Amino acid sequence: MASSSSSLPEEPPILSTVDLEIRDTSGYASSDSGYSEALLSTASITSSIYQYELENGRTYHAFARDKKHVLPNDEIEQERMDIHYHSMRLTLEETHFFAPLQTPPGPRMILDIGTGTGIWAIDVADEYPDAQVIGADLSPIQPSAVPPNLEFQIMDADEEWNFSQKFDLVHTRLMNGFSIKSWPFFYEQAYKSMLPGGWVENQEFDLAFMSDDGSLSPSSATQQWLDLWNLGISNLGLTGRCDPEYMAREMATAGFVNVSIRAYKMPIGPWPKDKRLRQAGLLFLVGYLEGLSGLSLRTFTYGLGWGVEEMEVLLAKVRTEVKSKKLHCYVPVYVVTGQKPEGAAT
Repeated sequence: MASSSSSLPEEPPILSTVDLEIRDTSGYASSDSGYSEALLSTASITSSIYQYELENGRTYHAFARDKKHVLPNDEIEQERMDIHYHSMRLTLEETHFFAPLQTPPGPRMILDIGTGTGIWAIDVADEYPDAQVIGADLSPIQPSAVPPNLEFQIMDADEEWNFSQKFDLVHTRLMNGFSIKSWPFFYEQAYKSMLPGGWVENQEFDLAFMSDDGSLSPSSATQQWLDLWNLGISNLGLTGRCDPEYMAREMATAGFVNVSIRAYKMPIGPWPKDKRLRQAGLLFLVGYLEGLSGLSLRTFTYGLGWGVEEMEVLLAKVRTEVKSKKLHCYVPVYVVTGQKPEGAAT
């Protein structure tokens, strides 16, 4: 289990001078479209998918009209996704996945559910050029210049999966219960979409800020926001919590074996002594501050009935608190992995 210290670095990085390395895809020919011709010729992508809904100054994808998909899909949110990708990568010891497929010949068919901006899928396609990688998401927000072994598809993971391929790795990251409505359904669909011996891996965080030194007060604005957010998301029939034991049980129920759970701590802010975790914490904090409004809007307005101005007053207090050097919080991160039996039917 990854560890973190509650001691502050002597000279923590300054938030305003963060220099985040953004992946440059200019090395790929612009003709290397991430969307396959077969996909583009079907009804899988229709003009309605691109008709984003504008609400409170933010855009949401076309499948979100039931208001139950709480996150926007605009440039601000995409930047937040990429920042938190780097934070998660550092928290997980710079490992893309833990399923034992890294050794030759490595994975051949990889499916990334909830691919977002496609950044994980791009990195994995680069690392495994002999593998075919598919990134699937509700929103077509991925870049067009990508590795030639990567394509993107539009899909709702809460609906029946209809892939023609079979995969030896099915992956999610930061989906939680507010993007995946039913883990039992997810594992059922993953199982039928996988090759015998293939692996499913969920890398998820539990939206519950914790502090081992008591620096997060129950009466703080940050804890108030967290409690209200979890109440609001619950009122929408969703959850931001991650229960790895439940996920592991449902994996096993779906037929997966060799199920395991790994636990980590993703710091909120640059307070750990460890350099890698300090950087992970800084990135998580920057992404959290960047995405706090988008994360809160639908949850507070639809889930709690709050007005936007009332919500922003609370968010201003939260931003002030989380930037304080006195707060030593972290988010629990869990990696739940399971294997489809070698002798299972395809």
